Amino acid sequence: MEQLTVNNKKIAAKLNCLARVGLKVVECHVNFRRPVIEVEAPLQDWVKGAVEITETRNGIKRTVKMTIWHGAHIIWC
Repeated sequence: MEQLTVNNKKIAAKLNCLARVGLKVVECHVNFRRPVIEVEAPLQDWVKGAVEITETRNGIKRTVKMTIWHGAHIIWC
């Protein structure tokens, strides 16, 4: 996992949990009520409950999949 600066112990614990199972965290946004964590690939259990959403980043729209895990939005392509 890259060095992500997180000052919140609860969010840092979630990121460490994802790192322990071997997921690579791409980005983490903690400015929202529920943190948004972007990972490269999902866990198998997340796929069945995922929903497709449209994300706009730098004016470019793309479809990503999202699920809620331990109070955080988990997003992957």
